[in-house]
Amino acid sequence: MENLGKRAGYLKGLLEGADLEASSPNGKLLAGIVELLGAMSERVEALDELMADLNDYVQSIDDDLTELENDYDGFDGEEDDDELPFDDDSEEGFPPDNLHLLEPGAPDPEDEPLMGRLCPECKGLFFTAAEDGEDAEYLCPHCGKRVRPAPLAPGNVPVVRPVED
Repeated sequence: MENLGKRAGYLKGLLEGADLEASSPNGKLLAGIVELLGAMSERVEALDELMADLNDYVQSIDDDLTELENDYDGFDGEEDDDELPFDDDSEEGFPPDNLHLLEPGAPDPEDEPLMGRLCPECKGLFFTAAEDGEDAEYLCPHCGKRVRPAPLAPGNVPVVRPVED
């Protein structure tokens, strides 16, 4: 489809050089065909330019998408153990929502038996090591106060029953 304009111009030159009368039916027909071919060749060339621009744009989008995919492939959805999601300057070392997070190197809670406890101040629930004594004091992870929590029991937490249909 290259040089369509040149080819249409060549046909127009041949038509002008021919001994056809412009007012004759054959002359009008051939002049109309050559004119149509010229207009079509201009349109095809314009579409070729637009297609080239579109291909360049799609290629740039593909390059950007490839870069994003490569960046995402290195992301595992978890934060590094060394980076905590709160400032170390927060009050008493608590994160903004006043919940303690296990420090790196702390014993894994799955390796030791835990006991549910109830804060007497804020009624917040938390777990402690089952081997800790009954008189041990803790900093409540919810209110941040120093407390002697009570073990969870039906008397201090609500008991629920299954919903019947």
